[in-house]
Amino acid sequence: MAALNLARLIAAAADTIAANAEELTALDQAIGDGDHGLNMKRGFEAVRAEAEAFSAKPLPDA
Repeated sequence: MAALNLARLIAAAADTIAANAEELTALDQAIGDGDHGLNMKRGFEAVRAEAEAFSAKPLPDA
């Protein structure tokens, strides 16, 4: 059950970041180089790709 919940959590976080990547980038443009949304989206896509492996581990290890 915990593995399923972790996989769902990873998917929800990745979906939320992807849906808001443009807003995160716009916020970053005001104070930085404007790549935060893109980098967060890429990072969470990488985590999503490994969600099954993360979900097989105990939470502290994941």
